[in-house]
Amino acid sequence: PPTSPWIGRDPTAVFAGLPLSSRSPPTLVMTFGSKTVREGERACVWSRDGSARLVDGPRRLFLCLQRLEVLPKHSAGNVEYLEVRRRDGTVIILPGPAARFFDPVEDISVHVREARLIDASEALVVYRHTANKVGEPHVERRVVLGPARFIPSADEWVHEFEWSGVPQDGSKTTYQPKALRFTKLRVIPASAYHNVSEVRTNDDTLITVKLMLFFELRDVEKMLDATNDPIGDFINAASADVIAFCAGVSYETFLNETHRLNELDTFAQLCVRAQHIGYDITKVVFRGFQAGAKLQAMHDNAIQERTRLRLLEETQAQEQRQADAALAAETRRAAQQAELETGQAQQRAQLSMVSVKAQLAERRLQDEAEIERQARAAEQRLAEQQAHSAELLATMREMKAMGVDLTKVLVSQHEAPDKVIKLDTGAAPAAEGKKSLLSAIQLNL
Repeated sequence: PPTSPWIGRDPTAVFAGLPLSSRSPPTLVMTFGSKTVREGERACVWSRDGSARLVDGPRRLFLCLQRLEVLPKHSAGNVEYLEVRRRDGTVIILPGPAARFFDPVEDISVHVREARLIDASEALVVYRHTANKVGEPHVERRVVLGPARFIPSADEWVHEFEWSGVPQDGSKTTYQPKALRFTKLRVIPASAYHNVSEVRTNDDTLITVKLMLFFELRDVEKMLDATNDPIGDFINAASADVIAFCAGVSYETFLNETHRLNELDTFAQLCVRAQHIGYDITKVVFRGFQAGAKLQAMHDNAIQERTRLRLLEETQAQEQRQADAALAAETRRAAQQAELETGQAQQRAQLSMVSVKAQLAERRLQDEAEIERQARAAEQRLAEQQAHSAELLATMREMKAMGVDLTKVLVSQHEAPDKVIKLDTGAAPAAEGKKSLLSAIQLNL
């Protein structure tokens, strides 16, 4: 092959004066030779005069005193976008999914950026360069509410909030200006802890009042126009309301009226300021207070003593309630026992009454049967007597008809009577053989 002054020299030194891409180091090849650009790739061929040409694969190149630079390919997914910064100062935004090769001639850089995903409880404040009706530069502001995927255009930028927040090495009740930095604005109800320190009552007692504030953003535009730190406004307004409240009461009165710190009427300045900046204060919770060490010790001792007495009172009351409950249970048990015995006595009386009634009924039936039997026997005897009397009467009539003296017959049947009753009528004696019937009647008993 023909000799060349470049043979045997470092290729990097050979092409050191040529412009290189800021994205990736160039791929250097020999002065004479071939190079393959694969399918799906793109390369830039730099000549000695500084000109460049882009080559898309698949292609086979023969290089002669040229440099081949394989260009990187950038791709963005569904939640990404490409930010291309051109050498003419323009910026191109390509929402994903998208892909682009870096152009070393036209591009300064190509970056894959993540899109901002906004949920339903968040919002973004976006600014944009525009021109008004007369052509003067103007900046517009708009609020992007979620849920959404936000990809800014080339002339847009997102507002970054800097509010008072809890420092990383502080407690949740300590706030530092511009400690809270964010871009996504929460539009749902939120809360914040706040301690108002060294508040003085009208009897010169220093206390620390602990609060919890609940608030909700209602008007984003109003908030952006009225304040740059809502949390700081809330803290200052709540502190002013607590100071005003404690300045008008004594320590003892404060202890008895702490419930007022749970009412929104006590925080008039806080509510007015919140409405002025587009917020609503939904609730304020009094979390307690803390006094000086000595006063707090005295207060703690008093609380312990009151608690001990209250517990003692509750214990005695509980014992009395237990005694009352036992007595009431015993009374109920005695009443139930008496009721049971009364019921048993009534049941025995009822059973006895039923037994007596059954016996009386049985005796009545027996008496009725006996009376009926005696009646039947008497009727039978009477019938027999009647039959006998009728037979005897018939016999006597027959005997009388035959001329038999019935009196003698009757007397002969009773020869030795126990008693003789003679009826004397006192009349004159009649003729012989014609005695009066009454004078001849004798009753033999």
